[in-house]
Amino acid sequence: MFNRKLTSILLVVFALTLFGCSTETPATITVQSNPPALANINTASLTTPFPITLTPTSEPSLDATDTPSETPDATTTITDTATVTETATITPTPTAPPPLPLRDDLPPMELQDFPRPKDDNGLGIHFLATGYYNEQDLDKQIARIQALHLKWATVVYTDENHLEIAAQKFSQSGIMVIWRKTLHPYQRYSSWGRDIEILKKYGIPPYIQLYNEPELPAEWDNKEINMNLFFNNLIGAAKDVYNAGGYPGIQLLDEDDLRHFIDEIYARKGEALFKRMFFIPHAYGLNHPPDYKQDENGVLGFLNFATIFYKRLGFVPPFIVGEGGWKMDSAEDNRFPPISDQLHRDYTLAVYDWFRTGKLSNGAKLPDYLFAFNMWMLSGPDEAGAWYDSFKGDRTLTIGAVTQIPPFIRKFSWDK
Repeated sequence: MFNRKLTSILLVVFALTLFGCSTETPATITVQSNPPALANINTASLTTPFPITLTPTSEPSLDATDTPSETPDATTTITDTATVTETATITPTPTAPPPLPLRDDLPPMELQDFPRPKDDNGLGIHFLATGYYNEQDLDKQIARIQALHLKWATVVYTDENHLEIAAQKFSQSGIMVIWRKTLHPYQRYSSWGRDIEILKKYGIPPYIQLYNEPELPAEWDNKEINMNLFFNNLIGAAKDVYNAGGYPGIQLLDEDDLRHFIDEIYARKGEALFKRMFFIPHAYGLNHPPDYKQDENGVLGFLNFATIFYKRLGFVPPFIVGEGGWKMDSAEDNRFPPISDQLHRDYTLAVYDWFRTGKLSNGAKLPDYLFAFNMWMLSGPDEAGAWYDSFKGDRTLTIGAVTQIPPFIRKFSWDK
């Protein structure tokens, strides 16, 4: 009898315990989707004068839809609301980019140390759009440049054979050339040293433009634009040209890309490069007059890049405009008339006059760092800006007017 009562009591207790626990409120876990720790980061404290490489610490993501993987059993009691807060962690990596291995036996150069042509007048032109030509082509086109009394040119070459032929011809012309290898931004080139030796063989100063307009999709040959890849290629090429005794020519269209290039050289302790390099702005006028200065879309747009160099380096390296000027019928800005033959002549003369008068179209003094302005372009059947052989005809008014410019020698501040 006693045993039956005891058994009954135990069953009642067990039932009360079981059903009582089943009515307990389940634990609640609340996840904040916008943690205050992230909002309160002072990003200004992360900046440094020169760039360092930051590697963010990978943190597991957790949003409001995440479900805890553990399920409380019947004996677990959670009385507080759990709050999970993400903490932002940005940890600078102790490893910096490797130093740029530059020769230490090359002296720094001032503006007056860079080579210039005999009887330099600062007037120039882009040669041909292609890097394919033979001796007859070279003879014909070089004679045209000489008849125009131009002293500078941008010349594209495809391989060492074309470079050899062109170098031999230009070495006897009195024309100072900026040499540009046909190269896409995604391509590396390993023969800069050989090319520079070819130029030196003919006594030609090795002004080498490394790449061309890397920000434009056309230069990427229908591939995805990858500026990190480009900058790796550019810095490697600049190092190779420097170490071979050449002058690395940097060509960029975007001001932020120039800032990035400078930061990368500083980060790699390659400051010596700045004193033996030159910059190649592209200064097209669209249909803007020569004194246009409302934005960078004018022939005075190179001034913005000079400001960046001065603020970052404390000086401005040589500038040689590799392409620029006006193309026939350009009408991008409806506030100004389209480019006619007359405007092409007048605007071109106005820019060339900078070097004769020592004064820019905006009234400012011609800066010493601006060595030359190479107009687009000498000859090209498919080129609206070509002076000769264009599908839009020859620029006879411009050709005639430039030919009649009286001979002069450009003056620098250091000239007596």
